[in-house]
Amino acid sequence: MSVPSSPGPLLSLRRADEAIGVACACAIVLSITWGVVTRYLFPQPASWTFEVAVIAFGWLVFFGAAACVRWRMHADVDALVALFPPALRRAIFIFNWWLLAALFATLTAMFVWQAVLAHSIRVVVIDIPRSVVYAPMAIASALMLVQHVLLKPWADGWQWRPSTEQGA
Repeated sequence: MSVPSSPGPLLSLRRADEAIGVACACAIVLSITWGVVTRYLFPQPASWTFEVAVIAFGWLVFFGAAACVRWRMHADVDALVALFPPALRRAIFIFNWWLLAALFATLTAMFVWQAVLAHSIRVVVIDIPRSVVYAPMAIASALMLVQHVLLKPWADGWQWRPSTEQGA
């Protein structure tokens, strides 16, 4: 499985998921900071800061997960699989690859459906459609699927490789 060797610039299409994650992390920090400042320094606290932070956190999790798929940074618990014969390891690897592809496709479909259902419902304080909350999660889930497919494990014959922790 090929993993990109050079990340390239953060503000590129290749790393859009990471850039969105960084923007979300900044939005969380700035939103919470502004909420604290307005609570203690002004007579009227900014009520929208919590909602912005919660929405940005959800986006951060999903876009960060998409980046982790690309870099193969998700947890591998394969100590037991490493003890199996090569043919069984390969079968498990293929099964897991297809299972993850199905998961990412299902997440995408479910968030698209949720965005459609929730479009007419408004977020309480900032008064935007809830589809604004769920649609980016559908996009991030689709990115996870794309990143997963771009790893192209079939290019090297579906060869299982141990996690990086075992090589250390």
